[in-house]
Amino acid sequence: MPQDAEQPPPGRSDSPWNRLSLRFKLTLGYAVIFSLSVLLGAGCVYVMAHGSLTRTLDTTLHETASLARGSILEDADGERFSDELQPPPELNIELLSSSGRVLDVAGRLLTPAGSSPLPPSQRALGMITQEGRRVLTERLPSGLLLQVSRPSDTLTALLETLAQVLLAGSALMIGLACVAGYYLADRALKPVDEVARTAATITHSGSYRGRVRAAPGSDEMARLTGTVNSMLDHLEATIERERSFARTAAHELRTPLTALQGRLELALERPREAADYRRSLEIMRGRVDELLSLAQGLLVLAETDRPAHLEPTDLTLQAAEVTTEMYELATRLGKQLDWQRVIEPLPLPQPGARLDGLPPSTLHMMVLAEPLGVRQVLRNLLENALKYGGDRVVVRVSPLSLMVWDSGPGPLMSEWARLTRPFERGPGLQGVSGSGLGLPLVLALAQRWNARVEPQWATQFGDGFGVCLSWAARDLKTMN
Repeated sequence: MPQDAEQPPPGRSDSPWNRLSLRFKLTLGYAVIFSLSVLLGAGCVYVMAHGSLTRTLDTTLHETASLARGSILEDADGERFSDELQPPPELNIELLSSSGRVLDVAGRLLTPAGSSPLPPSQRALGMITQEGRRVLTERLPSGLLLQVSRPSDTLTALLETLAQVLLAGSALMIGLACVAGYYLADRALKPVDEVARTAATITHSGSYRGRVRAAPGSDEMARLTGTVNSMLDHLEATIERERSFARTAAHELRTPLTALQGRLELALERPREAADYRRSLEIMRGRVDELLSLAQGLLVLAETDRPAHLEPTDLTLQAAEVTTEMYELATRLGKQLDWQRVIEPLPLPQPGARLDGLPPSTLHMMVLAEPLGVRQVLRNLLENALKYGGDRVVVRVSPLSLMVWDSGPGPLMSEWARLTRPFERGPGLQGVSGSGLGLPLVLALAQRWNARVEPQWATQFGDGFGVCLSWAARDLKTMN
């Protein structure tokens, strides 16, 4: 069977309209709206001018009719116009009988006297237009008809000229509007073109260092280019961080794998006693444990990129539980471990209790974070303090902050920035077990909560070294 023709992607159509550029679509839409507005305005002007000129002509006919009524005389032959009634050449005044026969005329003679009577359609009362003339017919008290008329060709010619001027002006305005609209659309969409070109360049070249030229001002396009550049900066930093992380992780994984491979080759080099095999297997098990610990650390660090689900977290409760968990390790290492609250002890909130009903001091111990993440941070800081710190380690809980302090001197100030990178360890600690991921994980989790991690070499509690995790003050209603 022949293959079906390639279908366009869902949601897209290959119609002529969709093939048009956005500039043309915007210009066309603007031109249609502007054309309708201009033509509607021109039509309104024409209608208003037609009505105004017609009313002016009708007013002239009414005034002439009023003057003619005052000039009607009655003699032996009947009623007629006074000789003093001399209307302008364009006006015609006729006195008709009730049957429509012309009795007298003032002005240019239209219907000869004595001719057949006018048909009823030509002597209808009121204002009518017939045969290129505007005609006003009134009934006099005597029963006769007074008819005043004036040619409407001047009015027609004037309206035709006005219509031509309006059409020509509308066409010129629409044409200029189309040109101006396309120019404005082109100017407005240039930043979009710049974004598209930059994205295409990055896609084809694989270089993510390109940036969009910033649009001037502070309008939507300026915000667009600024947002795109910020996104590219973030992507570049993320890509560089991931590349560095991948290179470092590969290097760190290669070291225990190489040692494990060497131990295997040595064990298989020649037949050995069972005790020798057991010793080799125990050494290899230790290497495998290191690999598992490193893999677990990498997995936890990678998961810090997922969206954070913040909830009110009691620092006091987390500090008490984690300190209890780490007490066995402290005892094994011969260290003294304790935790303290800086304010007076208060009852801990019960599960499900509303925060607005708790004492203010207790609320100051509540922060927006992830409870499991806070425990992980405390574990990592306590492990570092117990392994590398002094003989005494204290977890201190303060309003909106917690600190892990030990009596040791801590790392050098110049070494702190390096230690915050994955797999970095202090000098002289290569023989101590650890993956070098504890402190970087602390910083990554703190960033998820908008918290700060600060080292302190001289604290208010005395000599020693401490790492403080602190949150900014927030409205308590945002925690409900």
